[in-house]
Amino acid sequence: MKNAPYKLYPHGDLESPIGGVWMVTGRSAFSLHRRMTVWKLPDGSLLAHSVIAMDDARMAALDALGRVSIILVPNSIHRLDAGFYKKRYPDARVVAPAAARAKVEAVIAVDALAEDELPRHGVTVHPLPGWKHGELGYELALPGGGRALVLSDVLTNANPVPGFGGWVSSNISTAHGIPVLADCAAALRAGAASL
Repeated sequence: MKNAPYKLYPHGDLESPIGGVWMVTGRSAFSLHRRMTVWKLPDGSLLAHSVIAMDDARMAALDALGRVSIILVPNSIHRLDAGFYKKRYPDARVVAPAAARAKVEAVIAVDALAEDELPRHGVTVHPLPGWKHGELGYELALPGGGRALVLSDVLTNANPVPGFGGWVSSNISTAHGIPVLADCAAALRAGAASL
C-alpha cells in the first residue's frame, strides 16, 4: 500500500439538503468537481461515501455530527482521500465493492465488502451490471420518511432537474455534478438513455 502525504484541495462546507444526509463539494487535481456524501446510520454513527479530506474547521464540523464508523470507497478510482480518513478515524471500517477491492487495496486495506457490510446497517445495495469500475448503488431510508439513492460515477449530471414535484420520496446523490432532489425518476431515465 502507498503511504503518500495528503494534499487538501479546495472544498466547501458540509451542507444538509435533506435531513440525516450531509454533502461537501470539492475539487481535485483535475477540473472535475467531486462530492462526498455522509449519512447517519441507525446506530447514530456516520457512513462517509467518496470521502474528501477537509481543513480542520470542516473536519471538526463533521466530527460534531457523530463518529465516522464506515469509510465507503465507492469504486476503483475514488480512493484519493481514503487514507486521510483512516488515519483520522482508525477504528472506522474501510468498505468497498467486491469488484473494486483489488484496486482499492492498492491504496488502502479494505476491512469489508460493501455487499456484506452495508445491509447490516440498513443500507440496500444495488448491483450495477456492466459498470467497469465496480460501483454499486446504495439506497437508504431517510429520517421522517422517503428514501435516497447514493451513486458515484454511474450517474453524473451537469444541471439540476427543474421543479420540486414528481417523485419526492427519493433523492439521488452523485459524486460529480449536482444532487437530484426532485423528479428523480426522470433523472434516472435520462441517465439510462445516455448510456
